[in-house]
Amino acid sequence: MMKRTLLALALFALVSAPPAFAQGQWGSSFTAGEARDAREKGEIKPLNEILQPIRRQYGGNMRRFDGLYERGGRKVYIIDWVTGRGQLVTFTIDARSGRVLSVD
Repeated sequence: MMKRTLLALALFALVSAPPAFAQGQWGSSFTAGEARDAREKGEIKPLNEILQPIRRQYGGNMRRFDGLYERGGRKVYIIDWVTGRGQLVTFTIDARSGRVLSVD
């Protein structure tokens, strides 16, 4: 009985652990409420404002919004995008200025 309990606890710990990217390279992620508060305080631009210039320059559409993260002391949006040519790219965008920091 004790072994089953320990196994169940170990499995629960694995399943409930946050993804590695949320703590590692990208720093901490923001909840929807925290992101909304930052937007209302003017600390970040709304996502729809961020997407407009990307759509004009690259064509296509957002495939997935990966989230808002703290990275190097700044808030960044991470977005997966399918360009007008069908390429899948990942944008890292400064959430305050809207400047694209990297395209992978």
